Amino acid sequence: MSSYEQAVGFWSYTHKDNELNRGRIRELAQLIADEYEVITAEELRIFVDKNDLEWGAEWRARIEAALAGTTFCIPIVTPAFFKSAECRREVLTFSGHAKSLGLEELLLPILYVKVPGLVEDSPDEVMSLIASRQYADWTALRLEDEESPAHRKAVADLAERLVGILERSLQVASENERIIESQDGEDPALLETMAEMETAFPRWTSVVHEFSSVMEVIAAEAVAAAEEIERSDARGGGFAGRLRVSHQLAERITEPVNRFYELGNLYSAELVNVDPGILTLIREAPGQALTDEDRKNMEEFFSSVKGAVAASRANIPSLQNFSDSVSALKGLSKSMRPLAVKMEDALRQVMDGQAILDEWERLIDENDVM
Repeated sequence: MSSYEQAVGFWSYTHKDNELNRGRIRELAQLIADEYEVITAEELRIFVDKNDLEWGAEWRARIEAALAGTTFCIPIVTPAFFKSAECRREVLTFSGHAKSLGLEELLLPILYVKVPGLVEDSPDEVMSLIASRQYADWTALRLEDEESPAHRKAVADLAERLVGILERSLQVASENERIIESQDGEDPALLETMAEMETAFPRWTSVVHEFSSVMEVIAAEAVAAAEEIERSDARGGGFAGRLRVSHQLAERITEPVNRFYELGNLYSAELVNVDPGILTLIREAPGQALTDEDRKNMEEFFSSVKGAVAASRANIPSLQNFSDSVSALKGLSKSMRPLAVKMEDALRQVMDGQAILDEWERLIDENDVM
């Protein structure tokens, strides 16, 4: 058996959740792995410690091997999960690769604690991805004793489900390999994907530009309000003066904040939509016998992708500064708090997306497609 034929799972969870549940989240990983081995007589290795260098090395190797149909990502979903930038990045990165390969089932969430707003049409793209999967509901089972019949049966059922997913995914992965090996000359499907990306990618970049413009408008209003508060304090306006300025600021920025929130959601949604296609292009382009013109067009496209990645990375400091100023706005008044929360949600969507962009850049460089 090759190293990639062995099933591997990546346990995506927050350490705080594990601590609050007395270590039971990590214990669940071992119980499932043990039951899987009982059923199959094969080992299921589950990586649970993200601080271990081996986690990162194996994660990278598995993704570079196109998941091999044997790699699971198992998010342990709680309210805290969606506040973890690391967990959110893991879902976004894995989901894009899995979808590009037709292996979406390899993302298998476990709903450990009920999460308000966990629906497929959630504006939070990570929530939407989780909700769109057929997650295992453990919201009641987590309260059961680990030796109880209900808990043991649920572990066995989940292990059986992993076996079924693995069997179907191996078939898909094998078919993918057969198609690639049988291709001779240009691949029409690849060129079709290229055409789709050439249409979709500009939509995403236009959202990026408008997002930055609206952020500048809100930032300018916030600076003007801060200066007005200073003048009010100098006049002895006290708390009443600060409250007046805060209400005026809330009125001025309500419309741009609403648009900012919409754009943050659009940014993430468009990015998730184009991600599988771009990953497919990067993965398959090196082996294609394209015409000189098609090759030139592809290289130009990848160059524009790398340019967008670099521009996005350069904007991170300003996004972080803006995020810090937004947090400060929360304390001004009750009218500012819901607006600040909306802006924080939008910023999180954009900063989440950098993980996808970084993956594009890394793969473009490593696959030598330019």
